[in-house]
Amino acid sequence: MPEEDNLDLGVICARGVCVLVDEEDEEPFAVRPVPPQPQPPSQVATPGAQATPGAQATPGAQATPGASVDYLWPRILLLVCSVLYGSNFPAGRLMNDALPASATTSARFVLASLALSPFLPKLDPKLRSQAALCGCFTALGYVSQSLALVDTSATVVSLLGALIVVWTPVLPWLLDKKPSGLSDIPQTWLAAFLAFVGVALLEIPADGGSLSIKPGDAISTLQAVGFGTSFYLTEKLMSRNPTQALPITGMQVLVVALISAVWAAADGLGVGPLASGADAGWLLDSRVKDFALPGLLLQGASSAPPFFAPVPLAVVWTGVATTALNRVGETTALGKMSSAEAAVLLATEPLWAAVFAALFVGESITTLDVAGGVLIIGACVVNAAAPEDVLRFFGAQVKK
Repeated sequence: MPEEDNLDLGVICARGVCVLVDEEDEEPFAVRPVPPQPQPPSQVATPGAQATPGAQATPGAQATPGASVDYLWPRILLLVCSVLYGSNFPAGRLMNDALPASATTSARFVLASLALSPFLPKLDPKLRSQAALCGCFTALGYVSQSLALVDTSATVVSLLGALIVVWTPVLPWLLDKKPSGLSDIPQTWLAAFLAFVGVALLEIPADGGSLSIKPGDAISTLQAVGFGTSFYLTEKLMSRNPTQALPITGMQVLVVALISAVWAAADGLGVGPLASGADAGWLLDSRVKDFALPGLLLQGASSAPPFFAPVPLAVVWTGVATTALNRVGETTALGKMSSAEAAVLLATEPLWAAVFAALFVGESITTLDVAGGVLIIGACVVNAAAPEDVLRFFGAQVKK
């Protein structure tokens, strides 16, 4: 992509949702275009709190710090979104214990797509192919997440997904040929180092054995590639089409729903490279009423394990609440604060994932998990810092 396409218009992105920072605060639920005057550089916050460094968002977009409602509500809303995203991982693990990963992913995104479908007619026809491409990378992130949750703890999958702080900064260098040396993006190199050490700690067995990487761990890292690439492309798309936030998001979710539906059909018929699990061919089985929509929500579960009962609720929760409604909530909140603040709030997602996993699926958290998680979350926060601040901290000379 040509470098001139990477417009600097105060775009803040998270989970594939991008909005432009509001210049005024009189319409808290509006997503408005930036007026045609020079704008300051911005940061981009992504899941796991990855942020492209730069100046803070437009001052007029932020309420005066304090205990006022105007200041607190967008921050509380974004924190709630982070908490809800954290619940995705144990809910996904619970669903995968009862259903094939393809069935859980398909059911979740069919429901999410239906919830966001009112925004689709508003999508500019000229943007459909670009939004669909973003959706393909988003699908890579969610499919790999679902596959990883089959045999990897929800806590570890969430933390490894935060490796987006390592992948996303590679894309400007790879696609736009932007300088990516130590003096250019010191915060990214520091974040990469912290994330690398954190992942190493996560991979050390609790019994003190040698470091080993499980298949689910390797698959988890694909989340960063899928989500990171989607966010990068979405940011560029949104910077040129600021009023299309929710329609673009609706198209992305629709593409994920279509891809996961094809995956579920292939897996259910026992064909394709991902149909090698124990449940492959489930569409040919009488249990189809328990695995696929609408039977998943309408039929009984007499042939399913005893813990199947909460699965339909988990499907509705992840599809409607933590995917569709969360995206609307982010779109509402992101334009009301600096991207550095958004980055820190979103960096708490793995903490909530660990708490929910311990409460609802009985996962234990080791000391090494805590240490690795702290380093990875620290990497997310560090990557939100301005490069000149990092250079000053280490006593290095700041470029003029």
